[in-house]
Amino acid sequence: MPIRPRPFTFVCGECGWKKTMAPQSDALGPGEWFKQCPKCGSESLKMRDAGWVERTLAELLLRL
Repeated sequence: MPIRPRPFTFVCGECGWKKTMAPQSDALGPGEWFKQCPKCGSESLKMRDAGWVERTLAELLLRL
């Protein structure tokens, strides 16, 4: 049975780019995971739990 993960945010340590993801299931699809920053190409991405504002906005965007 798929388990929906909690929303998370990627943050680039080089340029400050960030993206919050709210996956629908534990099977991540294309564009739901990043190995490097799409803006500057740096691999110094950090992943953290999304804050309540980020989480709410990401979940609202899924419903549109």
